[in-house]
Amino acid sequence: MYSVIKGHLTPHSYAGWTDLFQALSMPIVLLQRQRNNKIKLLRCNTAFQQLFRSPLRSRAPSLNKLPADFVNQVQLLGQSAPAQFWCLTSVQGDCRHFRIQLEQPDPSLPSCQLLFLQDISEQQHALQLLSQQNDELQKRLNDIELLKNRISEQAIRDPLTNLFNRRFLNEFMERELALARRNQKPLAVVMLDLDHFKQLNDQFGHQTGDKVIELVAKHLLRQSRKTDILFRYGGEEFLIILPNTSAAQAKHLAENWRVHVEQSEIFAKHQSIAITVSAGIAVYPEHGSTAFNLIQAADEALYQAKAAGRNQIAMN
Repeated sequence: MYSVIKGHLTPHSYAGWTDLFQALSMPIVLLQRQRNNKIKLLRCNTAFQQLFRSPLRSRAPSLNKLPADFVNQVQLLGQSAPAQFWCLTSVQGDCRHFRIQLEQPDPSLPSCQLLFLQDISEQQHALQLLSQQNDELQKRLNDIELLKNRISEQAIRDPLTNLFNRRFLNEFMERELALARRNQKPLAVVMLDLDHFKQLNDQFGHQTGDKVIELVAKHLLRQSRKTDILFRYGGEEFLIILPNTSAAQAKHLAENWRVHVEQSEIFAKHQSIAITVSAGIAVYPEHGSTAFNLIQAADEALYQAKAAGRNQIAMN
């Protein structure tokens, strides 16, 4: 091959080299990079001619007979990179992927180079298939993670009100108390209970009772701040944690909830049902320094509100 470039072949050796060059299944081009950096094709083998479906019978085929994107890749190849990748798209839309590489056969003739087109379609197809499988696997993993999150969310949510349930309370209280201690900020707890709920259930049925609980939960959510955390503590009891909230602020919030519930209406058996709530408030650190003490203090304050006539707020 080198002696072909140098022009030192005998007629016999030249014929042998030509036969070998043409017989190779890999598309190959002998090219020359000229002083103006333009490329001139000196020879191409049969595989190269067949690749472009347009026989280049000339010993020096013109670049303008080749796809522009291929020529651009060859230009880039000579200027910046040892190899480039190129895709030949058929009329049917099928792609054949090639790795284009230049070799310098003779250092004494730096302008002459051999260009090889290695068909990597199978490898590329395998990589694409692997990528698709990885994408599908990742999607399944994401779906599993989403399902786990939903299950975890369901485990800590009350299905009727979508508020947090008591399973999450202890963990959350301890975390918020730790923050309050570290930042030396108050933390308020409100225990809120529906008045005469057993009587309402007995008179109008459990379905109406559930509707009342849902309605109260919606009022609490609508009138709460983003930092407030609401729990369904028991059957008709709600517990609200108010981070960074003083006793006066907690009382104002609780009164706002009480008023909105009192002003709401729900109908059962063709009549309007009056709904009221009572609430008790406890604040860290005045009423306790542990979750148990704070909840107990709020519960005692709630009992005072009930004993004083219901539909009111109390605090020790």
